[in-house]
Amino acid sequence: MSKNFMLVKDKIFSKEECKHIINKYSKKCIKGEKPHLGYNFYDIETFGNINKIRPVVEEYKNKFKEIELTASKWKLDHFRFKHFKPGKNFDIWHSEHSMTHCTRVLNVQLYLSDHNCGTQFLNHKTIKSVTGRMAIFPCYFTHTHKGQVCPENKDRYLITSYINFYEKGLLE
Repeated sequence: MSKNFMLVKDKIFSKEECKHIINKYSKKCIKGEKPHLGYNFYDIETFGNINKIRPVVEEYKNKFKEIELTASKWKLDHFRFKHFKPGKNFDIWHSEHSMTHCTRVLNVQLYLSDHNCGTQFLNHKTIKSVTGRMAIFPCYFTHTHKGQVCPENKDRYLITSYINFYEKGLLE
């Protein structure tokens, strides 16, 4: 049986909650350090809405039980608010696991705005940007992806996070 190890859940956040998150962090954004990134960002120290995310992580664990068989413990951390200005996107095919980020296991994306575009995968379906949608997928080469340009030329907002190997306990 083939699994794509992707979980997409809608309505994790309401439109009002997404607007509140955008208003809270968009003014704090700094310009991305590399031109190919295509976004401005703000690293979130403490994401107050994490309790809405945890049940989806638990659902992922129940759906893909293999995640519990890793040799190391892992946890959800490093939240980043991203703002893509009209016409901008992360346009390079990539995966999230690398020498620089060798502890990343799963990618978590929270879409805060609606668009006729999304995250395009090389070997899987495209996940469309829908307000309140959350997607979880592996960080490895099996899930190579890139962002798409919004054809309506709108601002796009999302929060990314990772489930990383960690020295301490599971989902602390």
